Amino acid sequence: MKHIFLVWLLCLSILHAKSVEEIAEEAHIASINTLLIFTSQEGLNSGLYHFSEVGADMEVYHLPFTYHFESDTNINYFIVGNVGYSRVFISDDVEIPPNSRLDYDNHLRTYTGGLGGGVRYKFSSDFSISGGLELIYSKSGASVKKPDDDTGNAIEDFFNQNYNDNLSYEAFANLEYRPTINEYKPYVVLTYKTYETKSTFNFDELNSFKSDSAVWTLSLGVESAKLMAFDKNYLTLEGYYHANYLDGNVKEVVKFDTYNTLGGVAYFYTPDGPWWASRFFLELSTVQSSGLEGYNVGVGFTLDF
Repeated sequence: MKHIFLVWLLCLSILHAKSVEEIAEEAHIASINTLLIFTSQEGLNSGLYHFSEVGADMEVYHLPFTYHFESDTNINYFIVGNVGYSRVFISDDVEIPPNSRLDYDNHLRTYTGGLGGGVRYKFSSDFSISGGLELIYSKSGASVKKPDDDTGNAIEDFFNQNYNDNLSYEAFANLEYRPTINEYKPYVVLTYKTYETKSTFNFDELNSFKSDSAVWTLSLGVESAKLMAFDKNYLTLEGYYHANYLDGNVKEVVKFDTYNTLGGVAYFYTPDGPWWASRFFLELSTVQSSGLEGYNVGVGFTLDF
């Protein structure tokens, strides 16, 4: 099935005056690094993104987590991790001579799983800096969509296809200011993440490659005071805005270097229980740029350990 994807790459190489190897590398980078970059860091997030400049869509399912260990000092340690699945497909049918067609049914799947950790230093109760490293393993491969395909069948497909192995290193740093003003919680966060991906991509002409991508994010938001109370449980709302700047190989692939996210979250805090969760939340957001349109829906909880 990979030959279908290869034909598409060959067609694109003619249009863009690039070799099959270069187009293959760029498409592979787009699948892996887009999954890593175009998802948030909380909750069970599902999103559909349209890359208008390159005529491709990406469907993402992603479950990241962060857990901070308690500390009696200004320094504390935390762990991070994620599992994810994405599917990349073209937006319109492409007729390729003599009698080949690449359409919605032909796509590139990527599966990921990662684990890492870091350290946070608090200058005060409002101001902190943190950094860490996550190691992310992924597999990717081209396949043909079945008529009754869904996420469950995609897991079965994982074991039946010839997938490529990829290893990504994510290094990150955060600078955060989170005061509390009259029970409202505004925040400003500056984040930098850099990704290095190494892969064994199974084309005869391309035995392996590595790529570097990075993203700067400025986050502005505020969480409200308690709006509704149910005994000790209560509801709050949050609004946020993220300004993102891309750098490295991924910028060349998606054909833009900035994108914005606007979203809102409803939190339901549960001090009365259950014991394993401090709050549940529903998150809705949209993503916009000159070359990207998309949405994100998150449903999740925060562990209370």
